[in-house]
Amino acid sequence: MRQMPEHHSHPYQKAIGLALLTLALPLLWWVSSPARQFVFAPAIFVFFHNVLELFAVVVAMLIFMTGYRAVLSAREGAVVLLGVVFLGVGLLDLLHALSYVGMPDAVSANSPHKSMFFWLAARLLAALALLAYVGWTSGSKIGLRKKRLALVLMLAIVGVLAMIGLRWPERVPALFTPGQGLSPLKIGLEWLVISLNLAALGVLWQRRAALAQECGMALGFALALSAVSELFFTQLGVNDQDGANAVGHFYKGAAYLYLLHATFNEALRRPLAQLAGQHLREKVTLAAAPDGVLWVDQSGDILMANPAMENLSGYAAGELMGQNVAIFLPEHLRAQHAQSLLDNFTKPHPRPMGSMELNLLRRDGQWLPVDISLGYWGNDGVQHAIAYVRDLTERRKFEETLKHQASHDELTGLPNRWLFNLQLNQALARSGRAAARVAVLFLDLDDFKNVNDSYGHATGDALLVQVSARMRSVLRANDLLARLGGDEFGILLTDLLDADEAVIVANKLLWSLQASYHLPGREVYSGASVGMAFYPLDAQDSDTLLRYADMAMYRAKQAGRGGFALYSKEMDGRVRDDMQLHTQLKQALAQGALALHYQPQVDVATGAIVGAEALLRWFDPVLGQVPPTRIIPVAEATGLILPLSDWVLDAACAQIAAWTQAGLALRVAVNFSATQFNQPNLAEKVRAALARANAQAKWLVIEITESVAMKNPEQAREQLGALVALGCQVALDDFGTGYSSLAYLKALPIHKLKIDKSFMDGIPLDASDMAISKTIIAMAHSLGMTLVAEGVENEAQLAFLQQHGCEVYQGWLFAKAMPALALTALLRLDATRDAAHPDGATPDLVLL
Repeated sequence: MRQMPEHHSHPYQKAIGLALLTLALPLLWWVSSPARQFVFAPAIFVFFHNVLELFAVVVAMLIFMTGYRAVLSAREGAVVLLGVVFLGVGLLDLLHALSYVGMPDAVSANSPHKSMFFWLAARLLAALALLAYVGWTSGSKIGLRKKRLALVLMLAIVGVLAMIGLRWPERVPALFTPGQGLSPLKIGLEWLVISLNLAALGVLWQRRAALAQECGMALGFALALSAVSELFFTQLGVNDQDGANAVGHFYKGAAYLYLLHATFNEALRRPLAQLAGQHLREKVTLAAAPDGVLWVDQSGDILMANPAMENLSGYAAGELMGQNVAIFLPEHLRAQHAQSLLDNFTKPHPRPMGSMELNLLRRDGQWLPVDISLGYWGNDGVQHAIAYVRDLTERRKFEETLKHQASHDELTGLPNRWLFNLQLNQALARSGRAAARVAVLFLDLDDFKNVNDSYGHATGDALLVQVSARMRSVLRANDLLARLGGDEFGILLTDLLDADEAVIVANKLLWSLQASYHLPGREVYSGASVGMAFYPLDAQDSDTLLRYADMAMYRAKQAGRGGFALYSKEMDGRVRDDMQLHTQLKQALAQGALALHYQPQVDVATGAIVGAEALLRWFDPVLGQVPPTRIIPVAEATGLILPLSDWVLDAACAQIAAWTQAGLALRVAVNFSATQFNQPNLAEKVRAALARANAQAKWLVIEITESVAMKNPEQAREQLGALVALGCQVALDDFGTGYSSLAYLKALPIHKLKIDKSFMDGIPLDASDMAISKTIIAMAHSLGMTLVAEGVENEAQLAFLQQHGCEVYQGWLFAKAMPALALTALLRLDATRDAAHPDGATPDLVLL
């Protein structure tokens, strides 16, 4: 707590000062007229003058000694300066007294002119010092060297003035002429001194708040009385021994006394008060200190103990006084401690906190972990030590907590990557000696980014917690499960007899993650992909082993997700190629180097173009023409599929708008990946893409595969319903290649079924393909859906479609996928043909 400043009123000094200032008015009136002047007898005046000057010199010397020896002052530099200057003022006052008429001649004949020279020098020096003192703002300390330099400089100035005044007083301009009185120069200098004192008084008033602790009252009176003193010396008549002279000397002495009071307050009383306050603060600090404090002598006897030691040791502070510090040690260590204590006092080495930790024996017999800091000092030849004793119980608990936090994931509580690597290295070292196998499994969640982006990080965190609990429940107690970062987990399996054990664990993990997760306010699905690598078969060190497991996981993702893969040497080159492909693809996406080509879809009956499918094309200067079969798996595995899908949707919508504006309106089908389709805000993203391109939803066909639709039929129904509500149409691709429940298929809002190219390849030679295709056509017609056949490459296949009522086909028989400009030319040709045959039917344009 900050100590409030202590104010001293000094009522008697204040009353005397006010009385002197009040009395000065009638006295000035009294001496202002030569008729009222009182002239002393020379002998009496000399005696009276010497008494006053001797008093002033003594007071000036006291001011010098007090100021020069100032310690602990907030304005030490100012006080020292004032003290040094008043040494010069006192010496000049002494020279003034010795030069007075009636005193023995000092070097040269004494005269009023000579004495007034020293008088004015002293007054000017004092006035300048007081002005500097009240205006001094620096709080810096002043060293001994500077103090001595200032002292020598002051003595040099006094020496020069003494030389001038004693040896060559006649060279100084006249200050007093006998029979005529004061010269204008002397009166002007007196008024200069008065002005300096009044200026200092003004500065004091402006800085009264800053100087509140420096006895501002005494300073104010010292300045006011000094100014009044000089006023009397402007009233001297033809005689320098009149009443004005005597009163002026008296007021100068009074001013010195008030200045001594202020200097004493700043140089001695305030520092002593600060020491007393410091002593009190030290006592309060020791009493309030949370750490125990012991003061011991060189024998180890306790001279002082603060209250905190009672909580630490169980002994009351009073009980500890006079006891030896060995009571905090067990019996068998006390003799050893006594010798160690003696050695420490013989060659003391202060120890900071944190350098000595030990256990302290409490009164109740319990051990308390403590940290001890030691300091030593000597007093009158006796050595003492101060010991600060800090309870380490909470710190030890905190350190354990920090160790756990440093080695475990905060969200799931699982070991983190650092601890996983540590345990892996230890497991490899043990297995190397025992010739046992170790497996590292690298597991990455599927569609986690989708969940995080769509539902927020809180939902993503809740999913990670449930995933961790499920995996932990299917692992053995000695298996290590760690969260390596994000949605990546590492599993360490030790003491394996063969690789099949790790495969069994991988299947258990994947199976445990298949069921839906019940998260706050929603239900989500998120499987995983797992990669495995083995020691010593695949790698000999932990870093390589973990990297190979990561590669295998990447390959599992490319294979379709939701499965596992074992590392093989062939993966190294493929992964490097894929990473290069990913880097180039990311750059191409950012630089607009991708393109969409469109494969026309043709009406089976009329041969008119009724739609087109948007297909991604990419030519890279380094990699050449990269097929979608390479692009899509890499984009899926590296998380680039969403920005890539967004670009395809935007480009297709822009082309729909361009064809519509050109009078060639055409439905365009865009393939949606599983990751893109599973976004909860999919309908809003499609609506935004249509709005950006100013395209109509009725010309956009959303195409998903049968496997995506059937993975979570309820979710698919909601997503497709929202898209149809926008005005889009839906096509089901690769139909017949997977397993579809007809009940679910009937419930989905699907407009078109696409017969997969694999069935068309066998027509007309493969009876099975023909039977399957006829079944798909019949089923689609029964459900009111349009059929689109993919991969039609010859007339026989087209004839089969015509025979069995398939409405639309696409394939090389008509055209390969082409740039938008080429398809635009075909559309214009179709439009020209229709104009030439006005009775013909208007085709339904679809881009899939």
